[in-house]
Amino acid sequence: MTRENDGAVGGQRSGGLFLLQMAGQSGMGKSTIAGHLASQTGAAVLDLDIMKSTALDVGLEWDVAGRLGFELSWSLADSLLANGTSVILDSPCRFERIIEETTRIAQRRAAAYCFIECVMPDTDELRQRLRSRPRLRSQMVDVGVSSSDAPAQRTVAAQVRANGAAVLDTKYPAGPWLQLDTTQEPRRCFELALGYLRERRAVGVLTDE
Repeated sequence: MTRENDGAVGGQRSGGLFLLQMAGQSGMGKSTIAGHLASQTGAAVLDLDIMKSTALDVGLEWDVAGRLGFELSWSLADSLLANGTSVILDSPCRFERIIEETTRIAQRRAAAYCFIECVMPDTDELRQRLRSRPRLRSQMVDVGVSSSDAPAQRTVAAQVRANGAAVLDTKYPAGPWLQLDTTQEPRRCFELALGYLRERRAVGVLTDE
């Protein structure tokens, strides 16, 4: 399903350079989609959980590790784009600042700004994926169950109690974005994602399947 909002993101060119922000809660399939798109486009994937988990491994506290992960992602994205490499940011997108920063980077580097949200209405399937996948230190254990590294006041349940369920909602950009139901066959999800990138004029480095 494709959802579009009126308005265009500035700084886009037809040369194929793009910045893609993935979105969606843990276990929705963001990394699978990101990895396939990277193999087809030559883009670099910057995975927030790898950065955050590494920061936790060297002894940083949960909140600091999270902030560092995002800041590193944005700095690296800017550097890669400046050197002609498209970027896929693999993380949830629950804060307006994420939209602001990634849009600004894309504009500065004359890259097409793209946004794909992965969703999964089937909670049982989501739970099975979360429980069976290899898990990094920062990742959720189960539906609504945070990493054991998360302080009690920062767990999913605590955030929902304090702020309401909307705290977990994806924040969206002004321009057109794609929502993927990842209970579909993977090949269909990949086709839809690549089609969306082509529509966003991020076509310069796309290869034929």
